[in-house]
Amino acid sequence: MKNILPILGLAFLAACNLTKDVDINLPEYDRQPVVECYLEPGKPFRLLLTQSYSFFDPFGLDSSFLNKTLLQGALVTISYNGQTDTLANQLAFESSPLKIFNYVGTKIVPATVGANYTLNIVLENGSTITGQTTMLPFVPLDSVVVSWNPQRDTLARVLAYITDDLSQPNYYRRMLHYGSLDSFPEQDFLVNDRISTNALIAFGTGYELTHGDTVFNTVFHMTKDYSDYVESYQLAIAGSANPFAQPSRIKSNVSGSANPLGIFTCLVYDRDTTIIE
Repeated sequence: MKNILPILGLAFLAACNLTKDVDINLPEYDRQPVVECYLEPGKPFRLLLTQSYSFFDPFGLDSSFLNKTLLQGALVTISYNGQTDTLANQLAFESSPLKIFNYVGTKIVPATVGANYTLNIVLENGSTITGQTTMLPFVPLDSVVVSWNPQRDTLARVLAYITDDLSQPNYYRRMLHYGSLDSFPEQDFLVNDRISTNALIAFGTGYELTHGDTVFNTVFHMTKDYSDYVESYQLAIAGSANPFAQPSRIKSNVSGSANPLGIFTCLVYDRDTTIIE
């Protein structure tokens, strides 16, 4: 005869109300200044200085959002090649893709490979933020090739190629957008050449494109600390959607008495726009 005790036990548990409300007292969240400064050759020195929010803070996008989020009144300077540029506290925007800044300089970022940059910020309360970065060499897209599916000739894929310098460690970020740079990326991942034996690196799509589609291929040449930063915030975003995941620490390359988060780095990339014909 079959043992019916396990079945009766499951039935008993199913009949019980196993839900219970629990109040958890969370510690006070200490908001931190957040720095995002990307030095893009050929464009002015620009920086976004904001403050972080707790996971449970209300995040309303009303008319007061910028005033609550942006940190104003700081003294921001960037030094390089024996000179210093002071960034004015003013709001600025750039479109496609949309970017916002609240500190802007008057000088243009030079593309001098190997140039060292130092960031210094003094907040209104006197606390400080510092950071350092180095301009990396430009790595171009060698070619972007469109190939059609031999089994279904109405669908195409795109292959993008770069040539890597195997004599030193390199870090890359590959982004792929369809239709617009402001669209959600179809691909956004990091890659390095630590295990590469071939200087030619290829990035591809599936056979999912058709006549008239617009494809944006972008490859960033990154410092290791920029790569670590992007990886850490991607893990933090993924972890916030998983109730069983451990919190992920943001790996910043800025420091100081203000206890900041963020990144100070050079933005070196190549981008190709391809229309499938």
